[in-house]
Amino acid sequence: MVTSPPHRPSSAALWTGRLIGLGAVLAAILIAAVAIPELRSELAGEGTEGTLTVSSCEAHTKTRYGGGSHRRSTELRFNCAGTWTAQHGDLSYEDVEVDTSSRFETGSKIPVIQVDDTFELPQDRDLGDDAAVIALCLSLLAAGAYCLLTGFGARNGLGFAASWHRLPAATVTGPVLGGLFGLGLLAALICALAL
Repeated sequence: MVTSPPHRPSSAALWTGRLIGLGAVLAAILIAAVAIPELRSELAGEGTEGTLTVSSCEAHTKTRYGGGSHRRSTELRFNCAGTWTAQHGDLSYEDVEVDTSSRFETGSKIPVIQVDDTFELPQDRDLGDDAAVIALCLSLLAAGAYCLLTGFGARNGLGFAASWHRLPAATVTGPVLGGLFGLGLLAALICALAL
């Protein structure tokens, strides 16, 4: 009986896997750098409260994808424009636009929060989505670190089991990276569904 030698990936395949890992780590850091301040702002309730006096509302549709079999749904939304005035102080802006789920009559006054250069309805500040994105960044960071340390991920490279043995201090590093990956996915799911 002849046994074939174990598959040995080329150094190019290992370096490609490491580059994929580096890209995943950098992507996780960049995405988190954008999402963390947004989440912090939402948790702190930052923003300037005010009122939008509606001058017009234009209907438009928003397409959403979801579900198990590539379901697509269309939602009717409204882009309402008008003059925004801060609740406290004399700050005011003309031609402010806000996306809403309802049509408002001309002259209606609706609560709108100004956050930096954007204006949004208080109920549209969705901290669940931002928290889920940050949790997914944790999973992406763990997967990227795994690829970076082992060279896993390249075509014709090492398989998952073989790359696991290439981890430095595999009995510690492996469970830590696996735990961070799983924790990130679980936290993202909880944040998206519960918050």
